[in-house]
Amino acid sequence: MKRNVNVTQVIEVEVDESKFTPEFMAEFRRHFYRFVSIEQHLEHLGQLYARGMAPEDFIEGYGNPDDFGIKFEPVDTDVSVERGG
Repeated sequence: MKRNVNVTQVIEVEVDESKFTPEFMAEFRRHFYRFVSIEQHLEHLGQLYARGMAPEDFIEGYGNPDDFGIKFEPVDTDVSVERGG
């Protein structure tokens, strides 16, 4: 049996904005993604967390989450399965 499973998660992401200095932002753009806003980082971090790619001790591009005040709080999850005909 094979089905598509849709999972929607709402993740509250918190960061210490003071850590996202112009120097950090430039360095991150140079090595990872061309993010120009903290909001883009929040979206990126949220999807990393939702995909299980944000360990507690190290997040690529950010290092130790505690150093950036990065915190995640799952708020809601919705799962649905597409029924076959």
